Amino acid sequence: MAIADMFEGLSSSNFDNFRHELLHRKEGPRVARIRVEGKSRLEITNVLVSTFTETGAVGVAVEMLREIHCNEEADQLVRNTTGKH
Repeated sequence: MAIADMFEGLSSSNFDNFRHELLHRKEGPRVARIRVEGKSRLEITNVLVSTFTETGAVGVAVEMLREIHCNEEADQLVRNTTGKH
């Protein structure tokens, strides 16, 4: 839920950048283009969880956010999932 909430706060441009980075991620499982292109924020959340597990999805999302220079959103996601404020 924290990932879905974070996506709601991203601009369309940053969300597009996130999807692009997810496709070109070098480590871990690859995500097929068909699962990402043109998909909604909720669909991308589901792709993250189904590909990287519920626990791993947060780390991947934080990594991708930092790649696209959305550090504030990455920090907020970490705080929302760890309870550290």
